[in-house]
Amino acid sequence: MVVSVVYGGTPEERGPSEKNAKDIAEALKERGYSVQFLQFDKDIIKTLRAVSTDIVYLCVQGRGYGDGTFQGMLEVEGIPFTGSGMRAATLINDKILCKFLFDHYRINTPKWDILTKEQYESGEYDYHGFGFPFVAKAPTQGGSFGIELIKGPEDLPLIEKVFGFDDPILLESYIKGRFYTVGIYESGDGIVALPVVEGLDLDHQDEASLKEDRLITFTGTYGIKESNLDTELASQIRQMALQVFKITGARDLCRVDFMLSDDNIPYVLEINAVPGLKKYSLMPLAAMQSGIRYEDMIEDILLSAVKRR
Repeated sequence: MVVSVVYGGTPEERGPSEKNAKDIAEALKERGYSVQFLQFDKDIIKTLRAVSTDIVYLCVQGRGYGDGTFQGMLEVEGIPFTGSGMRAATLINDKILCKFLFDHYRINTPKWDILTKEQYESGEYDYHGFGFPFVAKAPTQGGSFGIELIKGPEDLPLIEKVFGFDDPILLESYIKGRFYTVGIYESGDGIVALPVVEGLDLDHQDEASLKEDRLITFTGTYGIKESNLDTELASQIRQMALQVFKITGARDLCRVDFMLSDDNIPYVLEINAVPGLKKYSLMPLAAMQSGIRYEDMIEDILLSAVKRR
């Protein structure tokens, strides 16, 4: 079987995408697969055909790549691939659309609103009515790109940076608490919901930064630690993650991120259809912590897509 591991993305996400793809390719080679390591470009379909691709391990990220664009190209060409299909990937990559879905299914998520650049420039939006502090997010960006914490009126000019990525943008109430994540993937034995783990921004673990309002950015070094949540709360978060996986139409893999407020209320932040899969990303770390080898998880995701084909 020829597996083409395809990476690429926006300028911000191309580097992380390539790192994910390299580790995935090495894991698959170790398992005996014939692997092609390819960068997405306008001739990618022709390249996939030229190397006799049986299936694509999809690692492309961001708008114009992993937001349903590449998935749609592959569906039209009839080339199997890992991960969510075009429709689900498009939905998942738009944080505003996901918010509507969360509200419809009564999944707890931070208070939110939509802001257009026209509203921002005219000064007509009622920020005080929405409430400070809040987070301004570019709805189609992954990672920590296009996101700013607005603590008060003096920070409103920071929103201009977010409009550099998208228009309209998402405003989301800031939840003070801790960041948790749940990785989900499909294997031959069914859906695997990894344990709830706490995500750690290791560049900001000093006592001073933990006390202040700040965003968990994961732009530097990061890690996880086993959650010390009680069994009932951890189970609630996992069930919320599984519900998000189901209602968005995700398949093969995803990662659902949460903030747990200081009074222990879980809020779904977002779902990622193409989560980081380099060996020491959040989801693989959670798998390894629960005794699942990295190579096993990577192969299970591939075999889930093969079985569907």
